[in-house]
Amino acid sequence: MVALAVTGGGSGVIPRLLTRPGASRTVLEAQVPYGRRALTELLGAEPASRCSPQTARELAQAVYRRALRLRESPQLPVLGLGATAALATDRERKGSHRVHVAVVDGFQCWESTVRLRKNARTRADEEAIAEGVILGTLAEAMVGGGIDIELHSDERLQTGATALAHYRDVVAGGEQPWATVDHIDSRVSAGGALPGIVVPGSFNPLHEGHDALLAAARRRTAGQAAYEISIANVDKPALSADELVARVARVPRYAPVVVTNAPTFVEKARLLPGTAFAVGADTAARILEPRYYGGAEAMAQALTELRELGARFHVAERRVGQGLVRLDDLQVPPSAAGMFHAIPASEVRVDISSTELRNRSAPKCRSERSEESRAPEHGRGP
Repeated sequence: MVALAVTGGGSGVIPRLLTRPGASRTVLEAQVPYGRRALTELLGAEPASRCSPQTARELAQAVYRRALRLRESPQLPVLGLGATAALATDRERKGSHRVHVAVVDGFQCWESTVRLRKNARTRADEEAIAEGVILGTLAEAMVGGGIDIELHSDERLQTGATALAHYRDVVAGGEQPWATVDHIDSRVSAGGALPGIVVPGSFNPLHEGHDALLAAARRRTAGQAAYEISIANVDKPALSADELVARVARVPRYAPVVVTNAPTFVEKARLLPGTAFAVGADTAARILEPRYYGGAEAMAQALTELRELGARFHVAERRVGQGLVRLDDLQVPPSAAGMFHAIPASEVRVDISSTELRNRSAPKCRSERSEESRAPEHGRGP
């Protein structure tokens, strides 16, 4: 959701957003600090200029901080948008006619600036351009796509993004619940479109079993299929920024990566309600093992929450040691039977693990316990 502050021009974007069906799922708050005192109070200090890129950034940061406080749940991604414009008025304007927009998501600031030819348009026409720049910048920050406005040959639209913090730190600190890294668009966004299904793992390293699971996952959803990496792990230290970037970089370019700080499936499902998971049978066995919850009653409660969150598990066969584990080999409680679905071996069977691949290239000391003996790559139990 987004909190907006628009001043000087372009405020018509607010009714354009609010009159859309379902606007309450997108707009958290909208302000028009038009007067000098109103603008100063929102920013906490009087700006050097009421219409500048710096003021747009300060507005975006101010309403972003408000969005963090006002959102109903910390699991909700939020943005802050600040816009300031100097447009045609009832007197001769000394400076240029211009629009500055900034959108902040915690780890980056998306910015757009356009300077308009003076006395070339009516106020209404300039307002329409300001609204287009505001909406386009917001769309770019949310989903990508660019800004579509008509300009004269001597007018230029300038856009860009400036890093504020590493997305790993923003997600790990709880400021944003999750992020999407899209190799295709070369972009990182706070939250993102909810995937239809994810393949969770540490991907250290990524191997053909992961790719096969993703291919099977794609055949089982009308939505987007993605990989998911959790910064936190039940049994290991949290991933550093460098480790996270390296693992994300290993993922094939055709698949987005959802980055969370959710080591368990219950936590993942809370962030991604309605999303299905494609996993190996060894991981499914841990999900259905009462000892990982502290008993059968706690496991039943966790499975109930997973079902209520719309979680489903598509389970591939997995070779563990000398044996083969299938979904049919697991004891699925009757109450959870509809949540688990087998992926036929003809589609995918995970015969190798990241741990085995690491062991082949770098022998471990005897004191280290294997990843499989402790927990699945993405965290123990749900």
